[in-house]
Amino acid sequence: MNYCKAILIFFIFITVRSFSQKEFRIESKIKYEIVKWTHDADTKLISPIKGYFDQLSLQPVFQYKLSFADYEVKSFDFSERALTQSEISSYDDAKITNNYNIYFRKQEQNSKQKNSLLLLNCIRKVNNQLFLITEFQINLEKSSNTTTPKKSTFSNQSVLNDGSNWFKLGNFEPGIYKIDYNFLINNSIIDANISSNSIHIFSNNYGLLNTVNDDSRPDDLNQQSVYVYDGGDDIFSQGDYILFYLNGSNRVDWDGQNFSHTNHIYSDSAYCFLNIDDKKVSNRLDSTNNLSQNFNQTITKFKDFKYLNNDKLNLLKSGSQWFGDVFDLTNTYNYAFPFNNCLDSSHIKLKLMSKSNYSIAYFYPTIFSLTRTVPIPSSGPSYYADVGKIVVDEFDVLNNPNVPYILNLEYFNNNAPSSKGYLDYVEINCDRSLFIDNQQFNFRIPNFGTSNSYSKIILENSNSVDMVWDISNNSDIKNLSFLKNSSQLFFLSKIDTLRHFIAVSGTNFPVPKFIKRVLNQNLHGFGRTDMIIVSPAEFLSAAQDLKLLHQNEGLEVVLVTDEEIYNEFSGGLPDASAIKQFLRMFYARENGNPNTIPKYCLLFGDGTYDNRNILGHNKNLLPIFESSESISVVNTYASDDYFAILSDGASMQNTDFLNIGVGRLIVNNLLEANEMVQKIRNYTTENQNSSNNLTCNNNLANSIYGDWRNKVVLVSDDEDNNAYFNDIEIMSSKISTTKPSVNISKIHSDAYAQQSTTVGERIPDAADAINQKVNNGAILVNYIGHGGETGWAQEQILTVPTIKDWDNNKAMPVFMTATCEFGRFDDHDRVSAGEYILLNKNGGGIGLFTTTRLVYATPNEWLNRFFYDTVFDFVNNKPQRLGDIYVGTKNKFAQFSADKNYRKFALLGDPAIKFALPEFKVQIDSFNTDTINALSEVGLYGHLDDNLGNQLTNFNGKVYLTFYDKKSSLSTLGTNSGSDKLSFETWKNIIYKGKSTATNGNFSFTFKVPKDISYEYGFSRMSLYAEDGSIDANGYNESLIIGGIENNPTIDEQGPQLEIFLNDKNFVSGGISNSDPLLMVSVFDENGINTVGNGIGHDIELVIDNNYNKSIILNDYYESDLDTYKSGKIKFELNELSPGEHTLKIKVWDNYNNSSSRELTFVVVEETEIKLSHVLNYPNPFTTKTAFFFEHNQNCDFLDLSIIIYSVTGRVVKRINRRIHNEGFRSEGVFWDGKDDFNETLAKGVYLYNLSITNEQGMKADKTQTMFLLK
Repeated sequence: MNYCKAILIFFIFITVRSFSQKEFRIESKIKYEIVKWTHDADTKLISPIKGYFDQLSLQPVFQYKLSFADYEVKSFDFSERALTQSEISSYDDAKITNNYNIYFRKQEQNSKQKNSLLLLNCIRKVNNQLFLITEFQINLEKSSNTTTPKKSTFSNQSVLNDGSNWFKLGNFEPGIYKIDYNFLINNSIIDANISSNSIHIFSNNYGLLNTVNDDSRPDDLNQQSVYVYDGGDDIFSQGDYILFYLNGSNRVDWDGQNFSHTNHIYSDSAYCFLNIDDKKVSNRLDSTNNLSQNFNQTITKFKDFKYLNNDKLNLLKSGSQWFGDVFDLTNTYNYAFPFNNCLDSSHIKLKLMSKSNYSIAYFYPTIFSLTRTVPIPSSGPSYYADVGKIVVDEFDVLNNPNVPYILNLEYFNNNAPSSKGYLDYVEINCDRSLFIDNQQFNFRIPNFGTSNSYSKIILENSNSVDMVWDISNNSDIKNLSFLKNSSQLFFLSKIDTLRHFIAVSGTNFPVPKFIKRVLNQNLHGFGRTDMIIVSPAEFLSAAQDLKLLHQNEGLEVVLVTDEEIYNEFSGGLPDASAIKQFLRMFYARENGNPNTIPKYCLLFGDGTYDNRNILGHNKNLLPIFESSESISVVNTYASDDYFAILSDGASMQNTDFLNIGVGRLIVNNLLEANEMVQKIRNYTTENQNSSNNLTCNNNLANSIYGDWRNKVVLVSDDEDNNAYFNDIEIMSSKISTTKPSVNISKIHSDAYAQQSTTVGERIPDAADAINQKVNNGAILVNYIGHGGETGWAQEQILTVPTIKDWDNNKAMPVFMTATCEFGRFDDHDRVSAGEYILLNKNGGGIGLFTTTRLVYATPNEWLNRFFYDTVFDFVNNKPQRLGDIYVGTKNKFAQFSADKNYRKFALLGDPAIKFALPEFKVQIDSFNTDTINALSEVGLYGHLDDNLGNQLTNFNGKVYLTFYDKKSSLSTLGTNSGSDKLSFETWKNIIYKGKSTATNGNFSFTFKVPKDISYEYGFSRMSLYAEDGSIDANGYNESLIIGGIENNPTIDEQGPQLEIFLNDKNFVSGGISNSDPLLMVSVFDENGINTVGNGIGHDIELVIDNNYNKSIILNDYYESDLDTYKSGKIKFELNELSPGEHTLKIKVWDNYNNSSSRELTFVVVEETEIKLSHVLNYPNPFTTKTAFFFEHNQNCDFLDLSIIIYSVTGRVVKRINRRIHNEGFRSEGVFWDGKDDFNETLAKGVYLYNLSITNEQGMKADKTQTMFLLK
């Protein structure tokens, strides 16, 4: 989904004039841009450049930043113009008022960074004509009566920390529950009689928590009132029981006219806590006798409330709204409600939806012979149309107590076969007489009186009633005295507010479900911290490892389980707002102080749009905030931003700032959790045993440091009239301005040739370029364009199989993907491509700023811009952590343009990971010349500085230099319709790549310039990176002029010297290999190696199996050895070679354009079998010692080696057993001194030996050979 710019006007003129200390005027001319839902859409929508387009109201909204305060509008003047006829058509369905509405919002990142926003709707309707505001003058005055949301307060201790025994119990329905002596015995809660006063019930469940940050959310558990039956001896023993009232998970609310319900979207079950403690004061039901009071009214009826809301189906796999029955082949349902003794009337409310693309559809609800017609318009055929249209129908009907209370609901699809109807819910408020008809007669009485007056409530058919409770407050339930007269009873009560009563009969009540014993906990007792990790209990071991990792970095870290949070902050019910409230506790206690509030929260577990596990997938590990909008593919979203909005009064408005960096590790099992922690360790922690040896899995050094930290990869799609090409060029320009030391690689898809295949258009060279850049390592990869859950672009330039094959274990980028749904992580039926990037244990990315739903091009571009305004910033002379970058990017965007599109971006990854930017600076002090020529020798000298400009005199490490020829000018191809051929520049041709020793912070380089440079004069670029195993630095220089040729160069007619191996230097041509070997080439030449790539045919070229049409250019894979330009290495990993014999031929040119070639043959053996070859011992014959050698196809696997030596008679004389690990296919020698198992020297003669290897999968191979022992 994209919205594309059609017209762009660049300026907003704003003038602020002060008239007094409190009053001031804002004068502004508003300029707009025209945006479209898609490039080819006819609908044109208007959006202010400073502001956003509200996708729900279809209103353009202008926004303006003000200082933090409350404001009053004193006057408002404006100029406007009428919308044109073509503009009006875009707003046919919009609900536009006749005023330009002005309203204010507050934004708070912390107590130091906060402001107010003025928001102005830009379209109004007068006499059916739409007008657009073009200019305005507003006089504002700061209000003297500043409204501050009531600050939330939190207990310092949880009751769960009192040292006593706690047990968690569950209930599905509201009502009175019973616990008897046997329940306690059978669940091992007690083992003998106890004091009745030691039994306590705690809860704090009032249904789904409020999304607004205020003091309405529960804080810790409250003690409930209980009724105790113990025979009066205060001993709880056989036959005794307690009764208590529990709310269910769903909530019932009263609006002054009718009751309504709110389904809990995170839990079907409610919970309470049983506490056994003989030191705690019991909270028994108080008996209240009001019978002597005067009353002024008699109540004999009540408004009963029932609802039907069976969630079965989420149409978009998104949002919090689910639907129940589907009206399709079955188009009629009957719904019976247990309303007895009805009086007067009922108020019925239906929420219905129709999914019809072309025609209007109808529902026909029928009850008591009343039939209504409920038309529902079509949603339209567009791909981006709502999945359906919702209608809420409310009506009153006269009750008929003589017939069953049944609602009949019929759906008519208007002869459209694909049309379907859906029921969301039915709510019925029914007038009934107070006639007892069940054991728990539950009734509510709305406010009928004053605080000082009593009402008489009469209950009929009350013979069996034993008690009447006032359960309006679970912590203070009253057992009300009543009088009976035959089958009637009455009691007196104040009805000064909504009162909730229950008439109790008998002792046969439901029993709560025993869940578990609860260990003592005290989340309320935590003090200041830097980071909070929330983990499911099953991942605690992995989360503990991650906690220790960050503590070793100096962070204070709190690790809690989600259930511990629910126990203290939502009465035990899973609820996203409980996690939010827990985080708010830290924020509120510190009053938003930026120095002491937590900075990072990691959600250590995956989640799903199905937070209640309705569909039975069991992947709802940690909750996800799903938008209430659930049927609009363009407006629905899932976001972890909800957890990060902590300031008082904020909720989830599009203007609300983030107060903490929240990220998520989308792991589903302990294995993935452990792999993720190891992956983070690989990115953040230097292996003290590392060296410059190659790892088994890739072609990168076994260190977290490397010049990959100097590289940014920018990728654009080729669609929509070069829009994404232009966006990437804008980002490139911003990077060059804000962080010129990094090297930018541009992969414009339209710069590569498309190929038509049986499965559609493909751009294989662009796909290969992306794959190469990621595997080689980069600090950041940024893609802008079309995409989805399976990859990037219609031409599939990035796919899931490619992602899963990445093995850049020590050089993992952060990904910024401005494309649709790439990182959608809440669909339990599919793992998205973005998720695979994070879950790849061998590489991929260390984190993603990525999209979870459909997004639009224009706000994507702006968010991308604010990302680059943030990502390279240093705070306190240190690179930021991912959570800081996320908060900074999003809050800058919200202040400029609060388009809710940005809520669809998530941080997948650990927010406390420090972005791997080099921390210090590499400076070049001097060159041996101010202009360099082809074949000249260049010398440069430099040093390293800290961020304050002081030389790092204790730095002893390596400095890496990449020297580029002048910028290359390239062009796109204009392949797609509407796309132009556009030129762009990039640093592409590498003259020299090498490394030098730095001593006491000083370094120097000497190298030779190739003959093949462009002789035109211009500026070159030197990119530098340095590291010593504990710190790193970078720098650049673009001041040195390059061009022309040396006047009197030395003569050189000899080509380079080459040695070629696979995986390690033990490899011998003709040996065996797996399908992904590492090619290693050692190169030497007196005048250095040509890698510039300007001369035709003068590239480092690899040819496999004589296929010259698919030769591979390896210029970028050559790097000079330490402190010399004369020798170096080429390291390149081959991929997916077929089984059988293969030939490699490599050609290398020196700087004088002399070439040399070498060939190598090898045999690829299927990796599903273990293979031995070239088994031998050397020397053979031998006298005092020999060594056993062999080749195998188990590169980088641990092997159990067994060598059994026999005499010619078959007697075993020696056993040699070793566990070996080779980073290649040819073993190191295993030596034997010619002695037997008893250390006795063997006699000369002929001996046989059997050599076998067994891999970790248990596969085995062996060979038997002969040897000769001489004396």
